Amino acid sequence: MDKIKDKKYLTIALSIVYIFSIIYFFINKEGGKSGTSIACLLGTIVLYIGSKKYNKLINDKLYNVLVLFILSSSLLGSCYRLYDKINHYDDFLHFWSGFINVSVAFSILNYFNKEELASKMSKFFIVIYLFTFSMGISSLCEITEFLLDVFGGLNTQSGGLTDTMVDMIDSLVGSMIMVPIVIRKIKKTKK
Repeated sequence: MDKIKDKKYLTIALSIVYIFSIIYFFINKEGGKSGTSIACLLGTIVLYIGSKKYNKLINDKLYNVLVLFILSSSLLGSCYRLYDKINHYDDFLHFWSGFINVSVAFSILNYFNKEELASKMSKFFIVIYLFTFSMGISSLCEITEFLLDVFGGLNTQSGGLTDTMVDMIDSLVGSMIMVPIVIRKIKKTKK
């Protein structure tokens, strides 16, 4: 019961932060940032509802990590400009995204298979699946940044190709650290 309360309180706290941010940016006539804050709020609510309905897919730990990532990247990073104010903030988030992407891939694997079945699958297949899923999501994020810059007039890739490649390397390192952790977890369930 405590985990359910914790998730509910986290969601309420984040919703309050987003609502105040929406109002703050609206008053300051920063419509784009207000829109980003609305998207963060809606994303958090959707994840909360999804985690209640599909807890095997989005368990409490994954939910917490995902909503905190939304807060850190979109609201704090973009709207409150922590990307500009803190050195390597972007690198840290892309590194963290490698961990998250692998966790999401493993959650999807378990959702569509019994956890015991995953422990009987080829470890080589699981490593390839986790790694390619993670890097695929990272590449989609970089493509999205590129499209936002080209069609939305934003400047998310201020460093151009170098920024894109460093972001991909950060995610690669995070993924390479997380994959063995997941494989060890699978081996423990096998015993």
